[in-house]
Amino acid sequence: MADTRSLKARWAIEHNREKLVREYNVLRRNERSIMPGGLLGLPGVPGADLPAVPPNRRVLPGHELPPYVGPTTNIAGGSGAALLRGPGPTVPPPRKVGIVGGAVAGLYIALILEKLEIPNLEIEILEANERVGGIVWTHNFSDKKHDYYDVGTMRFPDIRVMKRTFDLFEYLKIETRPYFLSGPKTPALLNNRFFAAGTDPYGVSVSNGGSVPDDVADDWSKPLDDAFDPYKKEFKHSSSRMAGLKGELPKQEFFSIQWMETQNTATDLFDQSFSESVIDSFDFDGSANWYCIEGGTTRVTDAMVASLKNTTISTKKRVVTIGQDTTVSDDGSIFLKVCGEQTPREGYSSIFSSAPLGCLARMDLDNFALHPSTRDAIRCLHYDDSVKVVWPTLTFPSEFACIRRTTSNDPENEPAVLLVSYTWSQDAARVGSLLKSGKEAEDELIDFVLCDIARLHAQTVSEKTVRDTFTGVCSGAFAIFGPGQFRNLYPYLIRPAADGKFHIVGEASSSHHAWIVGALDSAYYAVAKFLFRFGLMGHIQTLKDKLGDLDELDDGTYGSLHMVTYLGQLQEGQHVKV
Repeated sequence: MADTRSLKARWAIEHNREKLVREYNVLRRNERSIMPGGLLGLPGVPGADLPAVPPNRRVLPGHELPPYVGPTTNIAGGSGAALLRGPGPTVPPPRKVGIVGGAVAGLYIALILEKLEIPNLEIEILEANERVGGIVWTHNFSDKKHDYYDVGTMRFPDIRVMKRTFDLFEYLKIETRPYFLSGPKTPALLNNRFFAAGTDPYGVSVSNGGSVPDDVADDWSKPLDDAFDPYKKEFKHSSSRMAGLKGELPKQEFFSIQWMETQNTATDLFDQSFSESVIDSFDFDGSANWYCIEGGTTRVTDAMVASLKNTTISTKKRVVTIGQDTTVSDDGSIFLKVCGEQTPREGYSSIFSSAPLGCLARMDLDNFALHPSTRDAIRCLHYDDSVKVVWPTLTFPSEFACIRRTTSNDPENEPAVLLVSYTWSQDAARVGSLLKSGKEAEDELIDFVLCDIARLHAQTVSEKTVRDTFTGVCSGAFAIFGPGQFRNLYPYLIRPAADGKFHIVGEASSSHHAWIVGALDSAYYAVAKFLFRFGLMGHIQTLKDKLGDLDELDDGTYGSLHMVTYLGQLQEGQHVKV
């Protein structure tokens, strides 16, 4: 049977399985008693040697896990591993679920749980800001059509791995419209030289006195493809490993690499994980149509909130502590504390944290049995910078030939907002250093931006026109794993903690980080782990029936969901680091 999961999902699954197998083997050798009856007494985890997997399931050698042989129907009640050892009541006991953070992942968890219609389940969202949505945020300058910009998420490629995002748009009846990455009259300027079709369009080649080899200056994409292709072929063959390539691989010198980075992405992003770049390239091997949300992306989160009927949402509630009271019975042992409240909020069966890892790192998690590598991930996972500068105005000078109306029904004299600067990584860090640093720094940023606009449009508009019509707004992102971080940290971001009752969710906890679909996939996976932890096996199938399969959800007899959940129930001092 062909493996239909995305290559990125398979990559994520195998890295997770690798860690699970290594930890499981160490725990077996140490004969640690991690549950009543010990590790080998866990339900569905036999004590025999790790079995081979069926030939129709692609798993790398050495990544085989003990099969799950436990129940597949709802078994509610009980505690911990004992929950799965025998039938319990068919109706779950009352449970309260807390969701820290009202961004897309948190809202989607609530939406999923409501759709599952689990009896006796109370759902609560606590958001630190005065609004929900997180990085999904549309700023409106007026109530006029198109007089807004998306501070955060703003565009969506219609490709296979983004299907869950577009399914959500359809479910919420969100109107999309085409998003154009370029236009026929859009000017391009680099090193004070306008783009000119032909060889070496910017005059950076050795032949023109530059440092970039002529062939790379003429066509930067070919050597980049040549560098990626051997790894992509190896990955397709081996499922997740890109090492062990035979033969001489193409190499490029410094200035070629610099030029490829300049043309392909943001400054210094080639310093991040190479394997991430290779895996990401699979998603965009074919052409893609891009879309944005009519009225701004906030309409998505607004519609998500409106769809929630049985969820309590509280804003301006900054959570400062999350912990576990081990003296309390299984259900209701998790507590949290909100800034300004005298007493902790208690009685949670599970907590889902959708807060960015930087925010989570500022919370007191000392009363949690977190794996040491989970704490490492919270502390050091790389987040990239992003800054936008926009130009809101009622009408743009007619000389701005780059303004492209989406349809013929968009009048020329209606409001529009120009995104005059959108930077990532080091470029964003430099622009962002001028934000919130006082009026003098802000004036410097505005002057810098206006100067660049005037230079870029010098052929059609004067600098005086630019400066006379400018009013501006600046804003400032997303996880981009550094070298080795995905392999070594991702498995611990997706693993529950605190007896399997604490889940880290959000785009950073997905193979599709930096996209809304990463937040959605992470939420789906976390709900599946919650359902498994509390014996709601039948609801896992309902989850699939209502929301489709998730490529990253490695469940079933020969999957890893049961081992992720079991190892997430380890207590302080029982973890092993591999």
